[in-house]
Amino acid sequence: MVLYGYTIGDQDINPSQAGEQFAVYRFPISPLATTPQKVGEITAANINNAELEGLGTNPATGRASAVNEARGPNTIPGPAVVVNNVDVPFAPASVSPRPTPSDLRRFGFDSGADFGRDYSVAGQPIVLYNISGDAETPVGSSLYKITTANPRTISLVDGFGAPTTAAQRQGTQPTNPGKHADGLAIDNLNPGRTRALASDFTSGDGDGNQLYKVDLLTGELSAPITLRTPSGQALNLDLDSGLAFTNSGSQRLFTLLENGAVYEITGYQDELAASGLGLGSATGSNGAGFATARLLGNVNLPTPTPGAIDYEGFTIVNE
Repeated sequence: MVLYGYTIGDQDINPSQAGEQFAVYRFPISPLATTPQKVGEITAANINNAELEGLGTNPATGRASAVNEARGPNTIPGPAVVVNNVDVPFAPASVSPRPTPSDLRRFGFDSGADFGRDYSVAGQPIVLYNISGDAETPVGSSLYKITTANPRTISLVDGFGAPTTAAQRQGTQPTNPGKHADGLAIDNLNPGRTRALASDFTSGDGDGNQLYKVDLLTGELSAPITLRTPSGQALNLDLDSGLAFTNSGSQRLFTLLENGAVYEITGYQDELAASGLGLGSATGSNGAGFATARLLGNVNLPTPTPGAIDYEGFTIVNE
């Protein structure tokens, strides 16, 4: 078995052709300095806001799915669209979950996704969680869940604080104000409602690079976990990110940035094991509220024009 990372470009790769085609790429996690394999193309002519930034791997099936970001270039939130089976064997199939309530619109311009258990339901079925964030106006994030059983539905996960406001339900205000996140990774080897992390590698929100623990039952994000370099300095990149656990064997946590850079994150274990949304003890591997990000290398993803195509979604499949 080999661990492969998957990502999807955020721009039409065949602008001279009708419709839009978004390329899906596959690459081994080690070594990284290889030419990725183009798995296929997703035809996205009927997908509003077709930047498929949220990528996750279903632990029940081993298959990868993608969900579009909330707004993309539009200021009006579009419907959620999930594209299943974007890994090998490549067989993309789209489905549009029904908003619940019917006026629900997602918040944010950047998205991350992963599969995990639904802790609000007896039996805890697997659902696809989607975190949507904005690093600038207004800064914040909201968590959503998309059921995998038909008919599929999407709902806002908001079980903390004041009741959901109309603005939060309709996607103009975040449920986690001041906390931006656009990558999501859920620990399915050691499941639990707070065994999930969200990532922030942007500087547009003015607070550096961070992780957050995520409560999958309430949608609440923890206090920030500051990301440091191996030398102990605060990491201060300004890039969108995808986040993924290996969820296999000796678990590891990786992030793929939109320019193809891959970092491994360590020291999160102490934070993730702390009860609830609390952070780890000062005697943990990095001390409470810190984790370390180490650059492993770059994936040589194709970009016809510098900066023309970004790769923000990321998931790992054990094949």
